[in-house]
Amino acid sequence: MSLETQALLRPAEVRAIVAAASRAPSVHNTQPWKIAWDGIVFTVAADTSRALAVTDPDHRELAMSCGAALYGLRLALRKFGFDSTVELMPTDDPGLLARVGPKPGIPADAEERLMFAAISRRHTHRGPFDDRPVSAELAVRLQQAAAEEHALLFYLTDPGQRTRLLHLARAAERELRQDPRVREETEAWTPEPNAGRRDGIPSTAYAGPQSTNNIDELQARDLDLGRGIGQLHEPSRRPGTLAVLATERDDAKAWLVAGQALQRLLLTAARHGAFAAIHSQAVELPHVRAEIRRELSTAAVAQLVLRLGYAAEATTTPRRAVDAILTDLTD
Repeated sequence: MSLETQALLRPAEVRAIVAAASRAPSVHNTQPWKIAWDGIVFTVAADTSRALAVTDPDHRELAMSCGAALYGLRLALRKFGFDSTVELMPTDDPGLLARVGPKPGIPADAEERLMFAAISRRHTHRGPFDDRPVSAELAVRLQQAAAEEHALLFYLTDPGQRTRLLHLARAAERELRQDPRVREETEAWTPEPNAGRRDGIPSTAYAGPQSTNNIDELQARDLDLGRGIGQLHEPSRRPGTLAVLATERDDAKAWLVAGQALQRLLLTAARHGAFAAIHSQAVELPHVRAEIRRELSTAAVAQLVLRLGYAAEATTTPRRAVDAILTDLTD
């Protein structure tokens, strides 16, 4: 064990770092990550028992979720004054997604501290946005955040392109709704009110039975499923700024890259009072994903569709206890 690392990274700090990583977004709030610390490196692995077998059979969204947690871990290390070396998909251990080796660095700067503070405020947005559009300055910042993590963020500003993407997203949502296996999977991760779960999407985070959406809206995933348990009040729905997060490749490393880019841009948004509605339905069907790629006229591969906008802060979804995620091999 590195005496320098051991002296600087105390047990309480290890737990705080893992707690921060665990605030990452994940599909259906499955939180499908496992983190270990051996006194020298952190390792990040997937908890495949939390995978969505129907909507995510290739574990693409699972890997993106773990990538988002990985970025949170890196940012938390910076908060404590550490730089880090990151190895994605280590070839000597196929069970790992990443190794992160802390190393002493300079103290976190003001921007890094503000980004870290945004971890506790970031949440997946499922309510209405304000009327004002995302500012040009913030739009550029979000693209830069994605680029810093080697991903791409495309804005759908052309009316024809926007209409086509909305059509594709609606078609994907309709197709998924008709699959009883998808309904069963969604129901398993949207527990009844007062269930006391620390994972899944609570009924306070989504609306009840959905009415017909405006033609300019991106179809929300039906989480209520006609049960009448959704408690989120939706007086209106503003479409927000439509964007697509993409990567140059489409393999496990690229999915981890996309997840890190997602968390970085979401924290950048939250730092400036903006939030994102994440629409993964359109990229859960291969043929729709391919159509989105053609619509963007790019070689890059769509990983997520987002709506971005300003909104009031909302209650964040619950998180699993650190002890359920962290394996501390130094004990």
